[in-house]
Amino acid sequence: MTNVISSRFRPTATQGGPVGEPSATSSGIASEEANESLVRLLVQEWREGWRPGFAAILGCALGYTLWLVLSSFFVEALQKEFGWSRGDIAFANSAGIVTGFAAPLLGRIVDRLGAKTVVIAGLATSALCYILLALMNGSLTYYYAVYFLLTVAGMSTTGITYARIIVGTFTATRGTSLAMLRVGVALSHAVMPLLLFPVIARFGSAGGFFMFAAINGLIMLPVVLLCVPRNLSPVGPARELEAGDRPTRWQLLMRRPKIFVISLAAMLHTAPVMAIMTQLKPIGVSLGLEPAAAAGALSALGVAAIIGALVAGLFVDRVWAPAIAFLLCCLVPAGGCIMLATLGDGISGPSFYLAVILIGIGMGGESDVLSYMVARYFGVQDFATIAGIAALAVTVGIAAGAALIGRAYDVFGNYQVSLIAAAVSLTLAGAAYLMMGRYPKAGASGL
Repeated sequence: MTNVISSRFRPTATQGGPVGEPSATSSGIASEEANESLVRLLVQEWREGWRPGFAAILGCALGYTLWLVLSSFFVEALQKEFGWSRGDIAFANSAGIVTGFAAPLLGRIVDRLGAKTVVIAGLATSALCYILLALMNGSLTYYYAVYFLLTVAGMSTTGITYARIIVGTFTATRGTSLAMLRVGVALSHAVMPLLLFPVIARFGSAGGFFMFAAINGLIMLPVVLLCVPRNLSPVGPARELEAGDRPTRWQLLMRRPKIFVISLAAMLHTAPVMAIMTQLKPIGVSLGLEPAAAAGALSALGVAAIIGALVAGLFVDRVWAPAIAFLLCCLVPAGGCIMLATLGDGISGPSFYLAVILIGIGMGGESDVLSYMVARYFGVQDFATIAGIAALAVTVGIAAGAALIGRAYDVFGNYQVSLIAAAVSLTLAGAAYLMMGRYPKAGASGL
């Protein structure tokens, strides 16, 4: 793997110095020219494609992932209102184990029918589900049934669809544009906790559910209808090959075993992080923080995710992406999990926030790097199908992780075991990303 990374930076001969030792002046000029070229390409492509780009960024920021991150705000409210245990509430996430198997099919539908149709159906159904959750009367069966439907619909408002809009619209600045998508998500994760916390404190869980219904039905649905074309057309210099007969998703799996590798890596990375997100506020309270301070950690996590997304976006077009995934997206958040597990009860506020920031940095960079890797290793023609296959693994992992972390608390009375398991999972994810190897040639990847 060292050769893969080093080969991207191997020096060449220049007029300013001996072979293999370029002068500082020539290197600086080349760097400035590269930066100016990137800025020009960004301006050019976003001038043409800003409408679908804006809709994708806003939609991904306010989509189903936002619910997964902020769902921990509802845990204590639901306990108080209906007398459910944390394990009972977390068990609803098990729906993802079943619905996750629909992710490859969803990706195929997106590639065939277009992202707009799928997103509109998902937004309308999600809004209805949140309204039904706001009106529930305390029946766990009712909660599980509506949550199952929300999980199915919510997959249509994630990166499977919104990243497909980005990669279908932008070409030369695809990596940077994907980073902008992730920055939008991170900004939402920083701001929305500050808005949701007082709503739930004032109006209970129903107020929070109505807030999510309004976001999906009154904000995102009109934006997607107005800004996303039914048939996406790439802007800027096209880099794709002519599309031939598309293989089925299972043929793709058989022909490209690396899809298994990237799917496994995505699951091992995302599952523990999102499981922690579903219980972050209760984790803080269990470690001795005040509820308001624990809730504020989600905003800190959002800011950290912005940093992670920006760093990943800055380097992903220039550096071997698996190396970024290993160092930034896996090892850094693993360190945060270890901090939370080892410091234990009575942790200071600054230490808790530092650990959360480390987790947020890794979370911020992962989505951008993963989408970029799917496009770079496998091409754009079947991007949503392959992203759906990865989403199957991720969704099943999130469902299992989110259910187990709540149940582990009921069994052990703390979150230490879950946090150590999360650190191990993140480390294994980093190793799996490194197994992706060199980028394929243009003809092999479809680029």
